[in-house]
Amino acid sequence: MSKKIVPDPPLETTAHQGTSLFSINPGVNVHAALQQVSLLLKGAENSADDIRSHLSGFDAEQLWSVIHGVEMARGVVDSLLAGAARMPA
Repeated sequence: MSKKIVPDPPLETTAHQGTSLFSINPGVNVHAALQQVSLLLKGAENSADDIRSHLSGFDAEQLWSVIHGVEMARGVVDSLLAGAARMPA
């Protein structure tokens, strides 16, 4: 039995036909986009931290690993934002 390399495409639905629930729009200011990413990561961090308080053992450790990864990603984004703020216009 061979393993399939390419995942199945999403199921076709008639809901939201011609529209997208989420899209990346061209021409968005990079600074504004990074600010939104930072806010999204902070929300994920807070939600996961709340969930972790209800877990124990290995499950809590696994979620802590996810939280740590999200914190590091937000750190990179926030560092880029801080660096951009110091750059001359």
